[in-house]
Amino acid sequence: MTEDENDSTTDVHLIYPDSQFLLRSRSAKALRRLGNAFVRHRISDKELNALTRWAELAVSDLERSDPVPRPSDYFERRYSDPRPIDGAEVIAFSDRTFSGPANPMGVEVELRRADDRVLSKVLFGAAFESAPGRVHGGAVSALVDDTMGYLMVVIGEAAYTARLEVDYREGVPVDHPVWFEAWEASREGRKLRVELTVRQDNDGAPDQLADPLITAEGLFIIPNRQSS
Repeated sequence: MTEDENDSTTDVHLIYPDSQFLLRSRSAKALRRLGNAFVRHRISDKELNALTRWAELAVSDLERSDPVPRPSDYFERRYSDPRPIDGAEVIAFSDRTFSGPANPMGVEVELRRADDRVLSKVLFGAAFESAPGRVHGGAVSALVDDTMGYLMVVIGEAAYTARLEVDYREGVPVDHPVWFEAWEASREGRKLRVELTVRQDNDGAPDQLADPLITAEGLFIIPNRQSS
């Protein structure tokens, strides 16, 4: 299958285009799979030494290329970019922390606009396991904050996290998809209050009949444009 035939970017709202989006995303997905497999499984000393040599060679090749800095207009574009269309997958930049498909250190995330909400399907691999079968609470909080941040893109506000409260009601399972859903609960001046739930998967959709695994509330502040 060619890259054009497998081009899945037609419904993606990518704020910062990446000419290697598909190739980098595929490579990062393979590396995430490698990281999760490395944590979950054990191999022989000989195989570990071979894996180390391969990784060191790959790193040497990468580090010989020029580093790519974050876009200098990142903050300004939060005020000027159009809102994504309803149903579109939303990605700020391809290697965004935690949720970027081209970030090998992240998790498997598909985040979409759902009316004026954000709905995100998330799969945590073994690299994020803490207690047996459960995702580390810090990793969950990171995705809570990231999902709420994307809500700002969906509603067209350049607001930033001021406070985050997470209520861990149940453990989030490893290797099973869950759904993060965030929405604007209220606003007062430059203050936005955001709410979020994490729910189990039910045949490809959030299980609305079951109690949420996680509930969260965030306070976001819209900065004065003169000082941003």
